[in-house]
Amino acid sequence: MKWLMIVLTAIFVMAKLINVITWSWWLVLIPVWIYLGVYLLVFLVYFIIAMIEDA
Repeated sequence: MKWLMIVLTAIFVMAKLINVITWSWWLVLIPVWIYLGVYLLVFLVYFIIAMIEDA
């Protein structure tokens, strides 16, 4: 999944810099946000399970 995020982000950034797309930078960086969101979700689920098992 990491390589896909890197490739998509690189393509979107290049397209933005050469004015092929007129998206805002938030949209250009969406693959990074999705990648970070997935890791945050996994961390939160792990944390909640750990808290439940300790109780």
